[in-house]
Amino acid sequence: MMMVVTGIVGGLVALGALHLWAARRFRREAAALVGRVVAGPAPDGIRDDLPQAVAALGLRGTGGNPPLAPALHLTQAAEMTLAPGKGWQPITARQVIGVATPGFVWEAWQMRGPLVSLRVIDSYVEGHGLLAARLMGSVPVARVQGGEMDRGEAMRYLAELPWAPDAILANRAVLWRVLEDGRIEARLAMTPRDAVVCFTLDADGDIVEMNARDRPATGQDGHSTLRDWRGRFHDYGMIGGRRVPLRGEVGYVEGEGFAPYWRGRITGLATDPAM
Repeated sequence: MMMVVTGIVGGLVALGALHLWAARRFRREAAALVGRVVAGPAPDGIRDDLPQAVAALGLRGTGGNPPLAPALHLTQAAEMTLAPGKGWQPITARQVIGVATPGFVWEAWQMRGPLVSLRVIDSYVEGHGLLAARLMGSVPVARVQGGEMDRGEAMRYLAELPWAPDAILANRAVLWRVLEDGRIEARLAMTPRDAVVCFTLDADGDIVEMNARDRPATGQDGHSTLRDWRGRFHDYGMIGGRRVPLRGEVGYVEGEGFAPYWRGRITGLATDPAM
């Protein structure tokens, strides 16, 4: 009996050690990605080739101050759903967004019961996209990268520029133009297909909606399909010295309807990586 108990205890200790090792490795992966974004080049001033509506948008967001830091750091309180009708789960998240170079890292924690949590990394760093999720921070449940994932994450970088007015002004890789219907288009040149999103402005010149065609979306089966994508932005206000939308939601277009999978609010914004 004692040998059985000893064996069980030994097994539990080994599992615990494996869990700690895997969780630490996942955290280090996220930290390394963040470090690469934060270590990017500093902005070299405000672009002089921006359409007037885009320049006004960025200047209003930064209070007219020139971008100085290589990245912005955000925190979020939000909720997500895996599929329509599946219910919403609260999450907390932090994100770093590149200013002079396209890139972001989003880390989220979702409680799935009293003891089980889901940790997610969603990123676009140096031209490569990644979506990885682990239960308890250690048990792999998803990892998607390469191919269309790169374009999908580049589209996310563009879609979240309303939260990074510094990047609107300073990122020379983003190609802007005003469309005939008054919307503004943001584009990143990629091979074999560019990443493109379009923004709708309200009467005050603030972004209130984002739309994109054919964004790669990874389902629960791991397969990717191209779907139309939409985001909405609300409640502009000052936070961390920036004027940004404090609330938003993102989802896919289903026929004539809109099915959001993320909705939340910005709880912090700073240029200080220690935030």
